Amino acid sequence: MDELWQRYRTFWTPVLIGLGVFLVGVIAVHIASADPDTESLRLKQAQSKLKRMQMPSPKKATTLKERGEALSEDNVGWSRRLNQTGDEQDKGKTVIDAAAEQALRAAILRGAENDEASRPQAFKARFDDDDVAADKAWKRYNRLVTQHKEQLRSGDPNVAFSQLLSVVWTDLRIRANRADVEMDAEQLGFGAISSVSRATLPGRVLNLALVARVVDTAIRYGVESIDQVLVPSNIEAGSPGDFLVLWPVDMVLTGDSAALKHVVDLLTDPDNPIPLGPTVLRHPKRGANVGSGLVELAVRASSVIVRPDVDLNLDAEEDE
Repeated sequence: MDELWQRYRTFWTPVLIGLGVFLVGVIAVHIASADPDTESLRLKQAQSKLKRMQMPSPKKATTLKERGEALSEDNVGWSRRLNQTGDEQDKGKTVIDAAAEQALRAAILRGAENDEASRPQAFKARFDDDDVAADKAWKRYNRLVTQHKEQLRSGDPNVAFSQLLSVVWTDLRIRANRADVEMDAEQLGFGAISSVSRATLPGRVLNLALVARVVDTAIRYGVESIDQVLVPSNIEAGSPGDFLVLWPVDMVLTGDSAALKHVVDLLTDPDNPIPLGPTVLRHPKRGANVGSGLVELAVRASSVIVRPDVDLNLDAEEDE
């Protein structure tokens, strides 16, 4: 046998090598090729789908285009209304800047709107028409806005948020004491937060601004008490690819129906509505208030960011 191999090896060696290459090629083709039955079924489905498709007439195509443009405009318009910061971001402000201004306006300028904040005369009625008090508050507001926006932008997020919270909480607590409004929400409910990261800072500042606006309204219209503010100890940061991000806060207030109506009006303002979760009007749980005509409002309100430019991929074809 060895003698035969030695004699004919020059013939068998290329034959065996060629056979090996052939077998490897057959295996590779088999692995890379789709199953014939599966591929045939896929092609039949694609053909059936293609036959059902119809090209719209020029008139329909124009109508669809116009409706798409109108829906895009509505999307942008609604996002501005639903965003807690409204259209302030269109003016070059970041979410954090706009939210910090909201929180400080509520605490220091007693809820003055953004277009009033540059003119003390526009909101002096909130200071009982005291020009001196309104002007003093306006100057302090402008100084603190500049200071805290810079700290939030470039400083340690924990320190920057704590300092902003301290100012807002101190001002609202002093105002509540003077207005004889009982404030049971220590540090506006933010005391349980262990840390604030750069990623969660926008949600925290937005929540602070939301709570400050509600508390400011409650104080100005004379609620009996602000019983509870619950802020989640941990929140999701969200991402730039999210179309909608919500950060909820639970609040409980007690007062007569006239005072609480102003709080409800703030939360349901058609120009800048706040997303609400479970909301209940009920008799106060505290026995001393039963039969006093007071009502307890328990509400879950959410800070919200809507990004209308995020593609929801609604026009993507579904696999059949």
